[in-house]
Amino acid sequence: MILPVVKLGTLALKTFCKPIANRLKKEASLHPKFRQFIINIAQANHRFTTKTQRRIYGHTIDAEIRPLNAEKAVQAAADLLGELFVFTEQHPD
Repeated sequence: MILPVVKLGTLALKTFCKPIANRLKKEASLHPKFRQFIINIAQANHRFTTKTQRRIYGHTIDAEIRPLNAEKAVQAAADLLGELFVFTEQHPD
Protein backbone atom coordinates (compact mmCIF):
# COMPACT_ATOMS: atom_id res chain seq x y z
CA MET A 1 0.00 0.00 0.00
CA ILE A 2 2.81 2.43 0.80
CA LEU A 3 4.63 1.92 -2.53
CA PRO A 4 1.87 3.50 -4.69
CA VAL A 5 1.74 6.47 -2.29
CA VAL A 6 5.51 6.95 -2.53
CA LYS A 7 5.38 6.72 -6.33
CA LEU A 8 2.54 9.23 -6.44
CA GLY A 9 4.43 11.58 -4.14
CA THR A 10 7.56 11.31 -6.28
CA LEU A 11 5.56 12.02 -9.43
CA ALA A 12 3.90 15.04 -7.80
CA LEU A 13 7.28 16.36 -6.67
CA LYS A 14 8.71 16.06 -10.18
CA THR A 15 5.65 17.83 -11.56
CA PHE A 16 6.06 20.73 -9.14
CA CYS A 17 9.81 20.97 -9.75
CA LYS A 18 9.74 21.01 -13.55
CA PRO A 19 8.63 24.68 -13.98
CA ILE A 20 11.13 25.78 -11.34
CA ALA A 21 13.95 23.88 -13.02
CA ASN A 22 12.99 25.31 -16.42
CA ARG A 23 13.05 28.84 -15.01
CA LEU A 24 16.48 28.26 -13.46
CA LYS A 25 17.83 26.94 -16.76
CA LYS A 26 16.46 30.01 -18.56
CA GLU A 27 18.07 32.34 -16.02
CA ALA A 28 21.35 30.42 -16.31
CA SER A 29 21.39 31.05 -20.05
CA LEU A 30 20.88 34.79 -19.51
CA HIS A 31 23.26 35.47 -16.60
CA PRO A 32 26.85 34.17 -16.82
CA LYS A 33 27.58 34.63 -13.09
CA PHE A 34 24.42 32.76 -12.09
CA ARG A 35 25.27 30.04 -14.61
CA GLN A 36 28.72 29.59 -13.09
CA PHE A 37 27.20 29.56 -9.60
CA ILE A 38 24.78 26.74 -10.39
CA ILE A 39 27.47 24.81 -12.28
CA ASN A 40 29.63 24.97 -9.15
CA ILE A 41 26.69 23.69 -7.08
CA ALA A 42 26.13 20.82 -9.50
CA GLN A 43 29.81 19.85 -9.56
CA ALA A 44 29.99 19.85 -5.74
CA ASN A 45 26.82 17.74 -5.53
CA HIS A 46 28.20 15.37 -8.19
CA ARG A 47 31.46 14.89 -6.27
CA PHE A 48 29.58 14.34 -3.00
CA THR A 49 27.13 11.78 -4.42
CA THR A 50 29.84 9.95 -6.35
CA LYS A 51 32.05 9.65 -3.26
CA THR A 52 29.07 8.53 -1.17
CA GLN A 53 28.08 5.88 -3.71
CA ARG A 54 31.67 4.64 -3.91
CA ARG A 55 31.81 4.29 -0.13
CA ILE A 56 28.46 2.46 -0.03
CA TYR A 57 29.54 -0.02 -2.70
CA GLY A 58 33.04 -0.47 -1.26
CA HIS A 59 34.89 1.05 -4.21
CA THR A 60 37.97 3.22 -3.91
CA ILE A 61 37.24 6.87 -3.15
CA ASP A 62 40.70 8.06 -4.19
CA ALA A 63 39.98 7.69 -7.92
CA GLU A 64 39.52 10.84 -9.94
CA ILE A 65 35.93 12.02 -10.36
CA ARG A 66 35.37 13.45 -13.81
CA PRO A 67 33.32 16.67 -13.73
CA LEU A 68 30.00 16.98 -15.53
CA ASN A 69 29.96 18.94 -18.77
CA ALA A 70 28.41 22.41 -18.53
CA GLU A 71 24.98 21.50 -19.91
CA LYS A 72 24.59 18.42 -17.72
CA ALA A 73 25.72 20.49 -14.73
CA VAL A 74 23.14 23.20 -15.44
CA GLN A 75 20.42 20.54 -15.79
CA ALA A 76 21.48 18.78 -12.58
CA ALA A 77 21.69 22.04 -10.61
CA ALA A 78 18.32 23.22 -11.89
CA ASP A 79 16.75 19.93 -10.83
CA LEU A 80 18.46 20.02 -7.45
CA LEU A 81 17.52 23.64 -6.73
CA GLY A 82 13.96 23.03 -7.89
CA GLU A 83 13.59 20.09 -5.50
CA LEU A 84 15.19 22.06 -2.67
CA PHE A 85 12.74 24.87 -3.32
CA VAL A 86 9.79 22.49 -3.00
CA PHE A 87 11.15 20.82 0.14
CA THR A 88 11.97 24.08 1.92
CA GLU A 89 8.80 25.94 0.98
CA GLN A 90 6.90 27.03 4.09
CA HIS A 91 3.20 26.29 4.19
CA PRO A 92 0.90 28.61 6.17
CA ASP A 93 -0.66 26.96 9.21
